[in-house]
Amino acid sequence: MKNYQKVKLRDIASFTFGFHTSKIESQGIIYLQARNFNENGSYLNNVDKYIELNENKDDVLLKDGDVLFVGKGMRFFAYTYKQEIGEAVASSIFYIIKTNREALLPDYLACILNHSKSHNYFNSIGAGSSIPSIRKSELADFEINLPSLQVQHKIVEMYDLHNKEIQLLEQLKEKKQVRFNQLINEITK
Repeated sequence: MKNYQKVKLRDIASFTFGFHTSKIESQGIIYLQARNFNENGSYLNNVDKYIELNENKDDVLLKDGDVLFVGKGMRFFAYTYKQEIGEAVASSIFYIIKTNREALLPDYLACILNHSKSHNYFNSIGAGSSIPSIRKSELADFEINLPSLQVQHKIVEMYDLHNKEIQLLEQLKEKKQVRFNQLINEITK
């Protein structure tokens, strides 16, 4: 017997599009773009685009726990916005997903959207054009297995540990490459 129910995303979340602007500043509110995230959807803290908002600020500012999902391009990923990075607005490449937190944890949704099985699904429905894109209705129809909040929380913890391990292995790989290069440079002097 399974301990989850299968639900469509539309039944437990709402969707809006990110904000489009061409008026970029050197300071102000963070303007998040796909390049501010790695291939796993981890925030890189490399923001170089900002915007100024004078009115309707609350309509476009991200709220803690909003899930950003890239709906266009060659790589699909999700990220759960955390207010600790600062006030931010998502660019129009993102869908902004607000979950019903009584049923679906934002971090669990990001974990599921970042899974290779989900990537395969989105790549298959986005195929056939020069720039793959996911329609809002296709995202809304995406089905997820919805376990209890307690199980979702445990999966998120495991996902976070997995990502930290990957980051540590990448750092180790870089350090080994630097050391190897130093060794070869010393030998070939």
